[in-house]
Amino acid sequence: MPRRVAGTRRWRPFCGWSSPCLSGRGTGTWLYWVKSPNLFFDDIWTADDDLRDKALEGFTMFALNQGEVCTSPSRVLIQHGRYGDFLDAAVARTELIVPGHPLDTETMIGAQASAEQLKKVLSYVEIGRQEGAKILTGGERVEHGGELAGGFYVQPTVFEGDNRMRIFQEEIFGPVVSVTSFQDFDDAVRIANDTAYGLGAGVWTRDVNTAYRAGRAIQAGRIWTNCYHAYPAHAAFGGYKQSGIGRETHKMMLEHYQQTKNILTSYSPKKLGFF
Repeated sequence: MPRRVAGTRRWRPFCGWSSPCLSGRGTGTWLYWVKSPNLFFDDIWTADDDLRDKALEGFTMFALNQGEVCTSPSRVLIQHGRYGDFLDAAVARTELIVPGHPLDTETMIGAQASAEQLKKVLSYVEIGRQEGAKILTGGERVEHGGELAGGFYVQPTVFEGDNRMRIFQEEIFGPVVSVTSFQDFDDAVRIANDTAYGLGAGVWTRDVNTAYRAGRAIQAGRIWTNCYHAYPAHAAFGGYKQSGIGRETHKMMLEHYQQTKNILTSYSPKKLGFF
């Protein structure tokens, strides 16, 4: 993973085992930070059925693994026609997330990975407040008792704001999602692509044409349609723009760990006859 250059907003790659800086050959793959968009079109709300329920779960995927997932859908775009209805239900679903001990099978969200990461998450919550974003739920550290006392827990947090805000543009790597609305298809794609990154994106709709067009138009290496956080080993994984170089998983990943050589051999003793 990349690390921030002190005093700047630039990032440099972490020199891991698959990094070009380690291989010395310019091969390997890089994975950078992201702000993946999750798009919900109006038609997802037209029926009170399993797909609507699944979409609400799709909204809360920002909290999976405490938000410490490189493709976390930390930006949510909801079409304006059903914006209020969907967002109210999504916030209610978020508030049902059960925190607790990570080994308890009833637990839905555990602690952040470290005190440093908890501090970072809470600092971005404060940044969101200062930018004028509205907290719809969460936004506080959770203090548990007993054996969980002192744990690095934070409430799943839903912000409502504008895509130009830092909480929309910079990766927080915690259970924080930033929500805004869009008018139509073109507006949705414009906002989704208004980021320096492009690792993943979600598209939720009942219309196959909308799904196909959005998948083609969004600048991201992986598009989930009516699902999120599926990682089959046979599907190529990697980003667009500043979200990385190369692809992991799938057979194409092997190309990053090999050098191509062509040996051209003639089995004829005869000259070509050009000269």
